[in-house]
Amino acid sequence: MDKVSLPLPAVRCLSKEEAAQYLGIGVTLLMELEIPCIKIGRRSLYDKVDLDAWIEEYKRCEHGRANKEVIWPKPKKASTGGKIPASGGLQQRSQTAKEYAKALGLKTGKMPKHC
Repeated sequence: MDKVSLPLPAVRCLSKEEAAQYLGIGVTLLMELEIPCIKIGRRSLYDKVDLDAWIEEYKRCEHGRANKEVIWPKPKKASTGGKIPASGGLQQRSQTAKEYAKALGLKTGKMPKHC
């Protein structure tokens, strides 16, 4: 008689290295996150079902991405038109800048020197 061997069930518990790889993070971060594990002696085993549940909970809590998604505010009308005020910093005072301004038809008056 031929013995029919059944396939082994999928591994459900993972070592900390395998769990970190499963989550796509490092072992150190896995330990810092305090994800629930099963302790057998000194060995920590992580259940795939628990890891998946922890990820879903993490996404919903304040640490996950759920509360960080915001809608960009609409720009104010005053901020989209008109002249942009100077914000300080260095201003170019070169002959090229004057020639460029003249070609564009802009005022090329003398600017006050900064101390």
